[in-house]
Formats: sequence, C-alpha cells, structure tokens
Amino acid sequence: MNPRLLSIESSANLCSVAVCGFKTDSFLVSEPGQKHTEVILGMLRECLKSAGGTFAELDAIVFGSGPGAFTGLRVACGIAQGLGWALDKPLISVGSLEALVNEHAAVLKDDEVILCATDARMHECYCRVFKKISGQIKPLCSVSLIHPDDLISLTKQYGASLFCGNAFKIYPEDTAGLLTNKTLLSVEEPDAKMLITVGLGSWKRGILIRPEEASPLYVRDNVAMTIKERKSAGFMN
Repeated sequence: MNPRLLSIESSANLCSVAVCGFKTDSFLVSEPGQKHTEVILGMLRECLKSAGGTFAELDAIVFGSGPGAFTGLRVACGIAQGLGWALDKPLISVGSLEALVNEHAAVLKDDEVILCATDARMHECYCRVFKKISGQIKPLCSVSLIHPDDLISLTKQYGASLFCGNAFKIYPEDTAGLLTNKTLLSVEEPDAKMLITVGLGSWKRGILIRPEEASPLYVRDNVAMTIKERKSAGFMN
C-alpha cells in the first residue's frame, strides 16, 4: 500500500499542497498575490478533506527545503515541523531543484546532464547540475546562487545539454544564447505535486527525518539588500 503523504511547497511565488495515498489524490495552489502565511493552513485542511483523509492518518509530511524565498522556506519547514511534532510523524525533505529535475526523469537518458535554474530575484538564480547515472538522477555540484549570465560557464563546465526551471522564463535575454542546439524541457517553478513524486521514492528507501532535524536550505547570505545596495546594483532609479 502506498504511503499517505501530505506535501507543502512554498519556496516560490505560489504556495501549494498535495496529498496522496487516500481515496483520491488532491492538489491545491494559491492564487497570485496571496500571502503564504494567510492561506496555507486552510489549504492543508481543504486538500486533506478533498482526498478523503485526516491529519491523524498521515504516514509522513513532505516539505520543500529550497532553495527559495526566505520567508516561504520558513513557512513550509515550520508547518511541517509543527505537524510532525503534533502527530508524531516523520518528515521528508525535498530540494526544489531536485523536484523540478525529477519531473523529467522518464525522458532523460543515461549520462545526459541537465541544469536546473530558478529565479532568486535581484537578477540572480539558484542552480544545480544533475546527471542520470545507471537510471538514477545524481547531483554533480552543490546548489549555487549566480547571475544568469554565469549559467553559460556552468553549462560548459559540466556539459549540460538539457535545462529546466523558471529562470529561463524570467531572464530570457540572459539565457537565450545558452539554449542554442540544446533543449529547454520546462520553465516551471516547483510545486507540491512534484515533491510528492520525490517523497514517495524517499519513503520507499527509508530516507526520513525527525521534525527537529528539519531545516531549510538558505543559499543567499544577505536575505535583503539595503536601499544603497539596490541602487548600486541597478534595481532602483
């Protein structure tokens, strides 16, 4: 029997929740402009109700660990921890870039290299390179925070021929030259359904953590720029 999982993803612009393992699978995503903290709890209850399940029946809670927006990461991790403690359930941590790349696992051939890049705002992006090895997608480097222009050198360094992530939609002028004779598979941001897919694999392999072990992946040292820094970087007139 498949595990009954609840997943929470709030690292990007929209927050989403998903449930699997009950009478039916369920998925909800917030509306543009809605604050994650104001809608997430109601979405969790509604999603479980729609799936025909309850919090007590869950086997584990999956959360998006990032990288992503500072506040959003704290929301997902904090709620997952709270549910884990209250329900005495384990957690499953899933990286947002891993979740995006995993969506293309079926079309990736062995030894193909894919670069995933998502918008980090302030004209930067989070990125990581993966390779399919013996049927498994493995990271070739750690998550980094770079300017979109630097994706070209990263592509050459690792020989990436496939790409995914919303950075290619957000920064088309910076990444257009990168895609010559290469394939852009998607320009999505991560969502809770993607986390469920990876979470199921983690559950089968026994990759679970206790609530107190959960933590978001913070890549940017400075969460916010000062007004002076933003002016000097060209973000303000």
